[in-house]
Amino acid sequence: MGVDVDVTERDWRWGRVREQMRAREIDLLIALPESNPTDALYLAGEPGAVLFPLEDEPFVLLGGEDSDLAVDREGWIKQRESATANGSTKVPYGAVVAAKLRSTKLGAARVAIAGLDGNNYSHVRNADGYVIYSTVSRILGALGDAEVVDGAPVMAAARYVKSETEIAGLRAGIEVAEAGARAIGAAFRVGAEQADAYRAGMLAMMRPGLGLPSIAWCPGMWGNPRPRLVATPTGPVEEGLCVAAEIMPGYPNVVQVADPFVAGRVRPQQRAAFELNIAAFEAARSALVPGATWRAVQAAALDVAKGTEFGMCFLLHGGFDGPLFIPNDVPEAVLDDPIEAGSVFICKPTAFPASEGRVVARAYDVSWGDMLVVRESGAERLGTRPQHLNSYE
Repeated sequence: MGVDVDVTERDWRWGRVREQMRAREIDLLIALPESNPTDALYLAGEPGAVLFPLEDEPFVLLGGEDSDLAVDREGWIKQRESATANGSTKVPYGAVVAAKLRSTKLGAARVAIAGLDGNNYSHVRNADGYVIYSTVSRILGALGDAEVVDGAPVMAAARYVKSETEIAGLRAGIEVAEAGARAIGAAFRVGAEQADAYRAGMLAMMRPGLGLPSIAWCPGMWGNPRPRLVATPTGPVEEGLCVAAEIMPGYPNVVQVADPFVAGRVRPQQRAAFELNIAAFEAARSALVPGATWRAVQAAALDVAKGTEFGMCFLLHGGFDGPLFIPNDVPEAVLDDPIEAGSVFICKPTAFPASEGRVVARAYDVSWGDMLVVRESGAERLGTRPQHLNSYE
């Protein structure tokens, strides 16, 4: 069985990438899958190292334990070889890419390798890039006198705006994530085990054809710093326990919703913080229009806390594709950049007591979040669940 050969989607992606290559006078783009496969998957639709020329047909050097069999399957890229003779999860990508470069003699004068450095719009949590030094060293030896540059700007600009096919996939992913949120709520009760609620959410997201889901589980009492667990939690659901959960189904792109779960009575300060979070979410949603700046969107979200006892953290990101606004870290370099239609973000503003001065390790986190796609008239929610802070006796 091969990859889903949607040539319309493939050609849309390749056209965007080549537009960026042409603008930067890049003859050849190389995407490596070892530590972060997202760029290679974007180009190939399957695991492997990709050699992507500006004009000619690309190559994919397939990795994985059945890559020798995958060569004969239909895929986006027709020039396909296994990186190992018999298929293996131990793949020497540097050596095989270097050998392919020497044998094909692509004649590239300017070569971009994706992930050589960090970028404000691509792989935004990899501040120093994501490629492996030894892999790149072997490839550089095969490029001769070619000028080598970072390919992150190419992939960032191409991937930032999503196709309608990608948006439909994200919407389907949100449906799965919301099922996970409902399952957690049904199992989250005083006296139950946290692990049971966590498992219920995971099980609800285990769907045929998807990868393993993930839940970031942040438990603690109101006002106390909380850990962020991406693992099965321990301990009971006690009266007053507050869990901020980031719920992510097993999709290749980052899909996420955020939900707060409070055991027992909701405190007045929790209710006030939650209502401010929703107001900030809606303010950011209204401000997210093409051509607006991130400075304006951030200001719209922060302004809802003026005159209250709270400060506001503008928390928004696109998964791998930035910009990345997270607590105590504002990407100043992008604040005056224009927002583009078709970009997609998870938005989950977080209020905190102004007396704290800043967000402190989720101590006051009752954030609620959904993914938004920027449209001409404003941002459209991809999810459908209500904006409620529910307590569970």
